[in-house]
Amino acid sequence: MQGPPPPRTIACPSCGASRTLHNPGLAMFVCEYCSSAVYWDDEKVRAAGQTAVLSEGCSRLYRGAVGSFHSKRFRVLGRVRYGFADGFLDEWFLELDDGSTCWMSEDQHQLAVQRRIELEALRAFEHYAVGMEIAARDSRFMVQEIGHLTCLGLEGELPKAIEVGETYPYVDATSLEGRYALGIEFDDDPPSVFLGRWLGNSEVKLDDEGEVW
Repeated sequence: MQGPPPPRTIACPSCGASRTLHNPGLAMFVCEYCSSAVYWDDEKVRAAGQTAVLSEGCSRLYRGAVGSFHSKRFRVLGRVRYGFADGFLDEWFLELDDGSTCWMSEDQHQLAVQRRIELEALRAFEHYAVGMEIAARDSRFMVQEIGHLTCLGLEGELPKAIEVGETYPYVDATSLEGRYALGIEFDDDPPSVFLGRWLGNSEVKLDDEGEVW
């Protein structure tokens, strides 16, 4: 049986500091020394300039945090903060103990763990409307919000190249029974679709957490 690929060490093109990456699914990181966004493809490693410094805010999560939800162990690898019309949200990139990854979205302390899925019946962004129903994975979802997301800042290790200031449309929907979330991000062709499940704060436990939220 073939084992996991060996760790990869990448030097920051801006300051030369090295970073060892263990997850093969990563595509960029923010240098801890000079705050440059570093990303790569099959040809070369590139730096995209300095990123915005993110405040910690009032979140239980942070880069490097270790914990669990639904008996799944996780470690926070990175974070992207997006601004939208009503404020901002944080997208935390998690690595699970089996090496797989997922995202945990946090908006006003509401948490949802989500994974990317394929959805064939996608419309153009302008054809979605609040109140419209969407079918996905044997469930029906109602569109709750439509707007544009703008990347305000990022940190840590991430699975794709993201630049501060990057803006794209999105559609957010919730299942009719309120248990699941569906997000469509028009950041590529085809758009990225994420299926998520809402989590109560008590369902997410951090190893070093002393306070009750």
